[in-house]
Amino acid sequence: MAIIGSYERHPDLGCEAIVFLDEESDACFQLQRDLPGGPRAGEYCVTTGASAPVYDGVAQWRRVGADRFEFALAPRAARLFGDDVLSFLVVAGADVTLDELAGHVDRLLS
Repeated sequence: MAIIGSYERHPDLGCEAIVFLDEESDACFQLQRDLPGGPRAGEYCVTTGASAPVYDGVAQWRRVGADRFEFALAPRAARLFGDDVLSFLVVAGADVTLDELAGHVDRLLS
C-alpha cells in the first residue's frame, strides 16, 4: 500500500507541513517549518506527528521515478524512525499533485 502525501498550511499554528501517512498502520512522517516571520522560519524539523520535533533531521532526499520518495535521515531522526533511510511509494492526497508535493519538500528542506 502506498503512503498518502499531503501539504498543509496552518496560519493559526504558524506552520506548514508535508505529511506522509500510512493509513494501514497510522504511521506518520512529517516535515514541518514555521511560516515566514516565525521564530524558526529558517529551519525545518521532522516528527512522527506525536513526537518532539527533530531539527535538521534529513541528510538528503530524492524522488525515484514518479512516485517513490526517499529520505536519508540524520542520526537523531534515524533513532526516532528506527531506520536511517525512509523509502516509500506516495499517492497524492487531496488538492496536491506529486510534482507539487516534491516541490514543497525541496522548498522546506532548503
